[in-house]
Amino acid sequence: MGSAVSTEKTTSSHKRQRLDLESWTKALRLSARTITVCIVGFFLAWLIFWKLAPSLNSYGATSLYHATTNNLALLTVYGIATLGDVIWIPLVFYLYVFRRDARDWTSSLVLAVAMLAAMALTDILKAAFNLPRPFTIIPGITPRFRTPTSPGLPSGHTANAFTVATVIWARYPEWRIPFMLLGVATGASMVILGLHYPSDVIAGSFLGIFCGTFVVKLAKLRSNT
Repeated sequence: MGSAVSTEKTTSSHKRQRLDLESWTKALRLSARTITVCIVGFFLAWLIFWKLAPSLNSYGATSLYHATTNNLALLTVYGIATLGDVIWIPLVFYLYVFRRDARDWTSSLVLAVAMLAAMALTDILKAAFNLPRPFTIIPGITPRFRTPTSPGLPSGHTANAFTVATVIWARYPEWRIPFMLLGVATGASMVILGLHYPSDVIAGSFLGIFCGTFVVKLAKLRSNT
């Protein structure tokens, strides 16, 4: 009797594992178009701005960096960049603790998983490409407010902001525009602060959309909320 129960549990476990693998595959297939665009866009950002026309990268970085020197404006820009980077933390807390329904609870988990994926992939890709930041190469550009030591591409702040925007876009349509604008503003802010090239923020935006899209699709396959 005990052996039969054990066998049944093992079979059930294998079945759940198979279903999980199937849901991963199905999630990739259902979001294949968006994911393909993101992968192609990411590598085009690297190819065009670093291999084919690097002068465009430098020109974009220099132009946005010198767009303003006003201290109040720069402080606002830094605030926007910081908000885009960390807004997911209070969002996860709010949706989990003050949830109105099961959908909010699911959304908090979706956002948390998507952010973990985005941060992990950001670190992996930074190490893989190992590209410099503009303040280490372009004369006249110095980092504003902080001096990061990690490689530049992709921009982690931008990836985080676009991951949040993608999850919100799918699950809370009424908030699409504010969060998408925050993603764009975060990317531009990182260039104005002298911390990233345009290529870094473009790659970061594609990475964020990639992570958000996949995790949202996976959650839909595993849940009804």
